[in-house]
Amino acid sequence: MIPFCEKHGIAVVAYSPFGSVCFPRPRSRGGRVLAEIANDHGASPHQVALAFLLRCPSLFVIPKASQAEHALENAEAADLMLSDEEIRRIEQAFPQGRRRRGVPFL
Repeated sequence: MIPFCEKHGIAVVAYSPFGSVCFPRPRSRGGRVLAEIANDHGASPHQVALAFLLRCPSLFVIPKASQAEHALENAEAADLMLSDEEIRRIEQAFPQGRRRRGVPFL
């Protein structure tokens, strides 16, 4: 959907991109990849996920922040620069495509 929207000048809003209790568990494939990249950057897996989403110019990310610490952590994700290799690893851990049910969350 995002490539189509970018082609047609349509902005996409990633509202609550972590889902509600749907963020990848640390022992899942995706959770391990996010944790490894986070460790390399001295960041959190949530910050890595936000940095991954923020790299798309047509994507506006609105993460939930119920505490001031969460808002600060979310804001710091904007300074996290992921390498092409890290982006590739995240894309492999979270393949795009048709899902049988539900909305895909990162």
